[in-house]
Amino acid sequence: LCMKNVVKLIFLVVIIAACQSRPTDVLNADDVDSGAIEFDRAEVKFAEGFTLYYGNNYKWISVKRPYPGAVGPVNYLLLPYGVTAPDSVAASQVIRIPVTRLVSTSTTHLPALDMLKESEALLGFANIDYISSPLQLQRAKAGKLTDIGRQQGLNMEKLIALAPQLVMTYSMGAADESVQSLKRSGLSIVLNADFLESSPLGRAEWIKFTAAFFNKEKEADSIFNSIEKEYNRLKAKVEHKNERPSVFSGVVYGDTWYVPGGQSWAARFLQDAGASYLWADMETAGSVPTSFEEVYARASDADYWVNAADYQSLTALKNADERYTNFLAWQKGAVYTYTNQQNEAGANAYLELGYARPDIVLADLIAILHPEILPDYELYFYKKLE
Repeated sequence: LCMKNVVKLIFLVVIIAACQSRPTDVLNADDVDSGAIEFDRAEVKFAEGFTLYYGNNYKWISVKRPYPGAVGPVNYLLLPYGVTAPDSVAASQVIRIPVTRLVSTSTTHLPALDMLKESEALLGFANIDYISSPLQLQRAKAGKLTDIGRQQGLNMEKLIALAPQLVMTYSMGAADESVQSLKRSGLSIVLNADFLESSPLGRAEWIKFTAAFFNKEKEADSIFNSIEKEYNRLKAKVEHKNERPSVFSGVVYGDTWYVPGGQSWAARFLQDAGASYLWADMETAGSVPTSFEEVYARASDADYWVNAADYQSLTALKNADERYTNFLAWQKGAVYTYTNQQNEAGANAYLELGYARPDIVLADLIAILHPEILPDYELYFYKKLE
């Protein structure tokens, strides 16, 4: 092939790929309807897991990787009441908007509702004991929020009785029985895959995903922009630091220690906080199963140990596994957990609000690793084990 033909072929492939990835009429710039509904539009900047498009009188969301191992996306058509679905748009599910009645199965979905002032829309949740949101706990106490069981054992009778317009859930694989059960119920199911993002800001940006169902993209943009600005302000404070303390993360479960891969959400936090993360060379976004011996060989002299599960003291760590005391970080008392905001039921705010507010998590980590930068800062999610 001559160069001219190669260029034409590449151009054709790009156009075909683009057309397959979104609704056809979204691509047509001349497709303007004078009676079209004007939506507030959100731009996705960091999140890699979903794409949001706006057409005439509808929105279209593509969740690119709805669960680990997914071979294709799931697409949702968001359609205002009274509007007929366009024939040209293919979707896994049609959701009428704005949503006013919602059920969720993950605490990571709740901060967006609170921040968007849509907390009242939540009618049911899978295991209320996991919730740390004071607002949602008050609603549960007042009988406004129904416990529908656990993700792997939902009370379908209770769930269906709530008559939600939308059930927002997550899936761990194509054969996830909890999701299959929800689909069989005939309810509108949306998969939220925020947990598969590999960057803190990318995960926080899923507030825009939730906002699209409530027509609150303008509010979501404002909230996220504030979080992004603060995150980058804090990050800039440590970028000039040449001395970066060495850090490792996690604990051993049975015979396996799962360390965050170098491209993971947790690793990105440590990098942005001015740490030298000891597994930064592992180019994976997931957790890496490792033996205790391998971790000790690499991290025995590390300056800091973070994310030591939910242990409440150095003694508790020692009692769990005597080998922990051989780490220099344990001996120096430089061990931190994310259990500072944990209620009586054991619900942990870091595992709920922490994903939506990476700026607070970053501030905590900078205060731990570089206390001279934030001398008057009080840790919010993290605490030092004594």
